[in-house]
Amino acid sequence: MGLKKIKDVLIYKDARYYSTFPNIIKLKDDTLLVSFRQAPNRLETYGDITHGDPASKGVFITSKDNGKTWDSDVSIIHDHFFYGVQDPCVNYLEDGTILSTFFMWKFGEAKDYPNATRKMHAGYSEHVMFLKDAYTTRSHDEGKTFEKPLKIDFYGKEKTNTVRGNVAKLPDGSIVLAVAGYHDVMNLRKISIIQSYDQGKTWKRLNTIPVVPNAFMGEPNLFLTKGEKLVCMLRTHKEDGDKSVYDDGNNDMAYMHYSVSLDFGKTWSQPKKTPYTSPSPFEAIQLKSGNVLMTYGNRYKPYGIKAILLDGEMNNIESASEMQIRDCGINHDLGYTRSVQLPNDDILVVYYMYDEKDKIRHIEGTILREI
Repeated sequence: MGLKKIKDVLIYKDARYYSTFPNIIKLKDDTLLVSFRQAPNRLETYGDITHGDPASKGVFITSKDNGKTWDSDVSIIHDHFFYGVQDPCVNYLEDGTILSTFFMWKFGEAKDYPNATRKMHAGYSEHVMFLKDAYTTRSHDEGKTFEKPLKIDFYGKEKTNTVRGNVAKLPDGSIVLAVAGYHDVMNLRKISIIQSYDQGKTWKRLNTIPVVPNAFMGEPNLFLTKGEKLVCMLRTHKEDGDKSVYDDGNNDMAYMHYSVSLDFGKTWSQPKKTPYTSPSPFEAIQLKSGNVLMTYGNRYKPYGIKAILLDGEMNNIESASEMQIRDCGINHDLGYTRSVQLPNDDILVVYYMYDEKDKIRHIEGTILREI
């Protein structure tokens, strides 16, 4: 059981835009659809990048030849006239509906919000950003049109929610999703597991994930094994005074944790620590072999992308070896992986990256083969 790297591929790059946070699905006719956040490239104007932008939108491109070529122009999932769209993820439901989830940011001038806790990067210090909330939208025509977004709402909901992750499809036809909820303190999050029977239009909360002591939990992602074990992969940041989780050498602050449910999300185990470290989300897909592929963006040196091949029930998630499939990152601004298996059984892992020469954030991919 192992992985072999075949090649790296460029999926989308445009010097006018800051393209990040991709996701991917395969449609019934094997068309590949990659969604991502697209915002203006403001590096020259402001001297810095930012993950919050009022002009950001959710977009997608497609490939009809298994990833050899891609659309040169993007199509729109959602573009709000006032709020910035963040982390548009896509899910392909059994009836052919494309379900997209995302959240949005609201922006203001810092002088008008002296108590704001979410500061922007140095070049944007005159502004602050606030979480708006999380939303869903649906396409019933393979992405030609998307419905008006609906807020993700449920009884017991926190003040606002974010979502970065994909749904898991349960045997009863429902879907479950993990969302991170906030009140007023940005570093305090509650991870809720919510369920929908109507393609994500309405939701109910099944439970919350137990807290990892003294840690921030965010960007949860769900995976249902063939044995019907529901696994929630958690990005966690350990609190350690003034130390930054993003600084090299602080790997011990960002261990991935995971929690397990054996009753389709009603109850959850206390999260356990894995050996994989990065302040980044993690994702997993089922392979035709029965094994599971887990990937993530490695935001410590050597910066890049990592992959872990697990058994079908993820029983070796605390011991499996990882493979560095990209090691050419410049710093921690990369990753947000998602994978799909191609018709020839190869695996395409998508993520965002940039190089030192032009600093243009763009969408790339790596093709892996199970050996």
